[in-house]
Amino acid sequence: MTQLIDRTAVTRAAASQDADARITRLYETEIGRLTALGHLLTGDQSAAEDLAQDVFIDLLEALRADAAYLQGPPWPWLRTAMVHHVAKRFRFNTRELGRLMRVYEERAVDESWSETTIDYERALAQLPPRMRAVVVLKYSEDMTREQIAEVLGCGFETVKTQLRRAKPRLAELMGIEFHDMDDEDADDRA
Repeated sequence: MTQLIDRTAVTRAAASQDADARITRLYETEIGRLTALGHLLTGDQSAAEDLAQDVFIDLLEALRADAAYLQGPPWPWLRTAMVHHVAKRFRFNTRELGRLMRVYEERAVDESWSETTIDYERALAQLPPRMRAVVVLKYSEDMTREQIAEVLGCGFETVKTQLRRAKPRLAELMGIEFHDMDDEDADDRA
């Protein structure tokens, strides 16, 4: 019985090995130069190293797909790819910064709010996200601890702990004295 050899698979495997060997040689000779260019473009050595790695990954994928992909001198391609990656990262960082600014910007305060309400909102904004969610659902939405646990996908004890820790923290952030008078805690101890 003769075994049929898939010539396409053999050719692809050989091309992949050839691409790997080629990229290894290129990497060894050009990584320093490419990283230096990235550093000049970004001003950040670690970002430059990350970007140089990304460029070589792109090149490896291209060479594995088509062994004839890079026929000319590699430096112009590497340089252009680095510039494109830097621009892409800059665009991403700019969009992300815009998102963060929208999330954390000071919102206009409703003039009908009391100073205590304004202090409370500012203190809430300083709590960690899960703790803030627990407090808002408990005291603004009047949900039970069981309902909060279900909505947040966490355990009942987690909700209790978050509430217990949030109360003195909010009091401290608002500059008021804390007195724990939660009836639910008394019920839990009984």
